[in-house]
Amino acid sequence: MVSRTPSSLHSALFSLHLYKYAFSGLAFISLMLVTFSYSPFNLVIEDVLANGSVVDVAGYREESQFEKTKSGYVLDCSVSEPRLFELCGLKFKYTGADNTLSLPSYANLDEVEVDAFIESDNPGAQHRAGVTFISLRDDVEYDENDLSTKRFQSVYFLPDDGVQLINRERIVVDAWWEKLYQVPYDIAASDLSAVASILVSVETLNKLDPGRYKLYLNSLLLKHHIITPASVNLFLALIWPAVMLVFLCHFVIVKRVEMQKLQLLADRDPDSGFINLNGLKRLYPGKLNNPLTIVNIRVRNYLALQREFSKETVTSLIKATFGPFTQDKHREAFLVRKQDENILLVLKDFDEAFFGNLISASQKGVNIPSLGHLRLDVKLGIARGERGMTVDELLAQTTIAIDAIMDNEHGYKIYQPELKKEYRQARFVEQELRIALANKAFHLVFMPVYDSEENRIAGAEVLLRTSHLPLKSFSPEVYIRVAEKAGLIREIDFWVLEQAILALQKIQQPDFVLSVNISSKELMDTRFAEELSRLIDQYHVRPGSLCLEVTETFFIDVNTICFESIQAIRNLGVKLSLDDFGTGHASLQHLLNMPVNEIKIDRSFVWTLESEKSAVIVDAIVSIAHICQYDVVAEGVETAEQLDKLIALGCRYFQGYLIAKPDSLDALLRFCHEVRHSPAMIQKIRATG
Repeated sequence: MVSRTPSSLHSALFSLHLYKYAFSGLAFISLMLVTFSYSPFNLVIEDVLANGSVVDVAGYREESQFEKTKSGYVLDCSVSEPRLFELCGLKFKYTGADNTLSLPSYANLDEVEVDAFIESDNPGAQHRAGVTFISLRDDVEYDENDLSTKRFQSVYFLPDDGVQLINRERIVVDAWWEKLYQVPYDIAASDLSAVASILVSVETLNKLDPGRYKLYLNSLLLKHHIITPASVNLFLALIWPAVMLVFLCHFVIVKRVEMQKLQLLADRDPDSGFINLNGLKRLYPGKLNNPLTIVNIRVRNYLALQREFSKETVTSLIKATFGPFTQDKHREAFLVRKQDENILLVLKDFDEAFFGNLISASQKGVNIPSLGHLRLDVKLGIARGERGMTVDELLAQTTIAIDAIMDNEHGYKIYQPELKKEYRQARFVEQELRIALANKAFHLVFMPVYDSEENRIAGAEVLLRTSHLPLKSFSPEVYIRVAEKAGLIREIDFWVLEQAILALQKIQQPDFVLSVNISSKELMDTRFAEELSRLIDQYHVRPGSLCLEVTETFFIDVNTICFESIQAIRNLGVKLSLDDFGTGHASLQHLLNMPVNEIKIDRSFVWTLESEKSAVIVDAIVSIAHICQYDVVAEGVETAEQLDKLIALGCRYFQGYLIAKPDSLDALLRFCHEVRHSPAMIQKIRATG
């Protein structure tokens, strides 16, 4: 220890000198930044009246005229017949040398300085002046005569008070424009990045009274900073604590007395501040002395929210949603971070109404500043621990309970002993799935799709089957659902896709389409389209001969990232099919906006066609699909009567045991040949039914 003291002392002195120079340098840079941010050199002023823009009247064009004076512009507007939303104003249009729009950006605008005055022969009337920035939307194609392609953002003021200084925050999107053109929420935000013109006008919120109005516009200045003082202040507010934190952390590491604090930090999640699993087990070591309830909260849309926003945003959303439930001192509840997408709520009592409140709070959502209204999609697994149990046993029970909730279900499930059997079955299926994948014990069968108009087999649906004996007692729906939960579905989906593409090489029939069911989780991954494109290029198949089937629930819950993935797939030329339509929550209105090529009517409607209600629904689906130019496939056709009714309703494509049962690729090829060379195939099919 004695030999190390000089070295430690030298290191401490070196650190002191290092931080002294670091703080001195940072102080000098901070002072220079602050001085520059508030100096005239940092201020940019644009004179709108003197920048050479094209000036014209707006609104009552025939009744208005203007002239340029030494002090600015004077607009004379005579209103004889008032018109709703018509205004009296001057428009300054930004154009280049070739008379095209120059579209300057005022995204960094700090304030507007305007000197204007209004005269009116309407005694006692007090009129407001308005400054409107008309910018172009970047999400639609610009049309000079279409107001919906422009964004109207205005600020109004009383011009009698002399020169007005207007902050940028007062310039907001005009409500009439947003309402009239039903502008989406994310597009309706104020944006001055591509300004086409600036309009100065007299009162635009209502129609003007008859009379004569004069608008004297002496100056219109736009001011912005190269570096805003607020950003400098924010930078300094962040950098100084950061440097101080580095300094303090250095001494925390050096000093032995801080070891206890480091131990405390080990029991906390650094992102959220919640207790982690280590901290929970430290609070409840060994067997429980009193009853305890653990609620396992799994955030199903955690990854989607994190990709679209950030991890910090999701953490803030979790805190805002579930934090209030820990404020009740009588309940003594607290939050634990188990994993990124798993939060535990630990409490002493057991109250089912309280669990329902947790679900309601997550569905209600939270308003996050600058981001809007966000909500968590959660499911809860709940376990009640009695004296003598351990925390590990409770956690295992919450996992079993939460895994018993289906992916398309919402709500909570309380652990019951019978759930353990289902959990063990799922684990068994998962284990056997891994063995089957390793042994390549899967194969495909093909369900033909019959085209009644052209009397041909137009395509087939690819179905997964297994030769692995332990899995043969389970339906494919069971082990596919387990594969999704176990993270094996990607490997299965791409194996099926590759085998389907290989089958297409053997089929080699024009306009033949193979349909493959794809897990919605794959379409949430933006890399899926890249992998699909690689397979298509590798095997040289026509993209249009491949169709991906996705359930309607996916299209209802789809977010921005999913739409990007869908668009990438459509850009490849691959078709999309809406599978089992009518079993989810999509309405007929949804059909108008779904980015699909095909709709598959669920077999439940086909089997109940004798019901007038089902027949009307099928008729509506087919009619809307034809308007939208979607193909319609009826699933589950098993009788000739069903086939005839569907044809009468305008359906063209059919799939079901009446046509053919799922079979091998060779059997599919033989069946295609048989149908192609049998002009009376439709009569044969009816006869078999």
